Order: sequence, then structure tokens, then C-alpha cells
Amino acid sequence: MATVAPGGDVQYEVVSYTSQGGRNYQEDRKKVVEDFNEIVPETTEIDRSVRRALFCIFDGHGGDACSDYLYQNFHKLLAGSSKIGTDPKGAIKEAWDAAEEGIKKRLLSRYERKLKEAKAKNKEEKDVKFPCDGSTASIALFVGNLIYIAGCGDSSIVSVGQTKDSITVYTADHSTVNPTEVARVEAAGGKFVQKTMKAPGAFPFCCKMVEKNLGKPRVQPGGLLVTRSFGDFQAKLPVAGGVPGNVIHDFEEIKEVTIDPNWLYFIVASDGIWDGIPMDKLFKVIKTEVEDSEFDYGKTPENRSKRRTKVVKGLTNAAVDSEYWTRQGAEADNTTAVVLFFGER
Repeated sequence: MATVAPGGDVQYEVVSYTSQGGRNYQEDRKKVVEDFNEIVPETTEIDRSVRRALFCIFDGHGGDACSDYLYQNFHKLLAGSSKIGTDPKGAIKEAWDAAEEGIKKRLLSRYERKLKEAKAKNKEEKDVKFPCDGSTASIALFVGNLIYIAGCGDSSIVSVGQTKDSITVYTADHSTVNPTEVARVEAAGGKFVQKTMKAPGAFPFCCKMVEKNLGKPRVQPGGLLVTRSFGDFQAKLPVAGGVPGNVIHDFEEIKEVTIDPNWLYFIVASDGIWDGIPMDKLFKVIKTEVEDSEFDYGKTPENRSKRRTKVVKGLTNAAVDSEYWTRQGAEADNTTAVVLFFGER
């Protein structure tokens, strides 16, 4: 059971951890702002006695320009909205759209610079490719005991209660295996391409080579595994070869959730976690990590933070070490988790 402060706020402790996985680069970014009121301009009228906090995961792909822009700017754009004190959903929408425009300006500037460089070297402009940087985003804005949740892409946000059946997923999976998203993309003129490979068939036809799917389908144009994201203008802009309405940055909906005192954990994580640890295995993995941490540090309140740090590291490493990556024939993805702990453990 979570602790409730005298003012009525449900108490929690936040721990985050990130792993590069098997990649030689890191495109994940996490943003934790435990006192969001501190960054809201003094000229903005808000009730600063109300607790506000912001927890975000930005999972970049095709480069880190988008995820890095969001890491550096999204919280500022949100804090700068005049609606932050009265209309949190409206503030998130404003910040979301402003972030997409900011990313577009940054990538267009890079593209135009490369065009000038190509011209100076007497190279063909058609050989200059538009930057392919993109990023998913999942954000949770806490206002008192309310949480405003938004996301685009496949970085999920979940709460975990006291049993394996108490996991709730708050974000939609905007990916190429979501039938609703597939229909939306196709209606906009986009297509899906599935890579395949020849492999031995299943018993008793193991001597016969058959076509097997290699990973998930990809959106074309764009070559993406997600159908909603920031950036990725090679899929969005005609000038870059994209189709308008194909891949979009819109979050679909903002959910308003009340903190449940029976929660044990609230998790914001990149898809490296959710690919490596299926939802039906999540509770067991966390339970194992909690038990291991208590074995190492005991159950005393003094070591609670050490235990929780070990749990989040263990959760992340379990995803990185998952057999999922071997089955996919891929190196483990960048993997990042922000975990809020409720209660006494």
C-alpha cells in the first residue's frame, strides 16, 4: 500500500537506468523532472502548492537528433505553455506540436546546409538525402494525484499492482503490427514491406526451405517500425520522398489517470524493455529482481533506495539479455526505464 502525505499526495520514489544494449550508439533519452513547478516561469499563474512532476522517454532512431532535441526542449516547451496551470492536456498538445516544428526546423537547416556543401563541391543535389532522424515519445505529467499520459510510437507506460493480473498499459502501440494503425497508414497512401528469409520448415518438413518473416513489417516510404513519431520526415514530407498522413507525430489521445494507492510500480520505458520482457512476464521479472535486491541489501528502510536501484538495473539488464534478440537475429536495443516505486518495499 502506498504512503499518503498529510497534504493528500501519494508518495513515490523514482529510479531510472539506461543501457546501450548491444549497439555501439545510444539514441535513448530520458527526462526526469521531479519538481516541475521549479521550471514554470514565475510570470505564469499556477498553484505552486500542487505537486507537479514530469517523466519522459524519447527513443531515437536513424540518429539521435530528434531524441536529443526532445530531451533538451520538451520539458521547457511544456513549462512555457500558458495552459500548464489550468489545462494540462492543452499544454501537452501545444508542447507536442511545438516540438515537432522545432525538430523540422533543425533538420531542414541541416539538409539545406548539406545542399550548399554539395553545390560548392559540384555534386548533384539529388544525392543529398534528407536527415532520417526520428524519435518515439512517452510522457507522464503528474499534477497532484492525477497523471496525464501521452505517447507516439512504441515506448509504453504501465502501472503494476500487487498481482500479476494488475498490470495496466496506458499507451497505444503505434507500430506496424497494430491493425488500426495499419489501416490508417494504408488509407493515407503508405505501404508495408515485410522482409523475409529462407529457412528450414518446421518438423516434419524440416528438410524443405520455406519463406519466414524477418522481424516486423516496415512502413514505406520511411522504412520505419513505428507509425507515429517525431521527425522521420523522409516518411512525412513530399520534398523528402514522404507521403503526408503516412507517419504522423500525433499522440492519438491524452489519458487522465488517478494514482491508485494499490500500485507498486509505475513504469515509463523504451521498447527495448517491452521487446525483451513480454507483459505477461513483467510481474515475475520484477518480483525476482525485488527478491534478489532484498537478499543483497536486506529489508531495512535504510537500504530501500539501494534495493530499488538494483531492481531497475536488473529489469533493464533482463530485457537486454532476453532471448528475444537472438530469435530476431539482432543486437539488443538501447533500453531505458524510469520506475516510480510506491509503498514500503
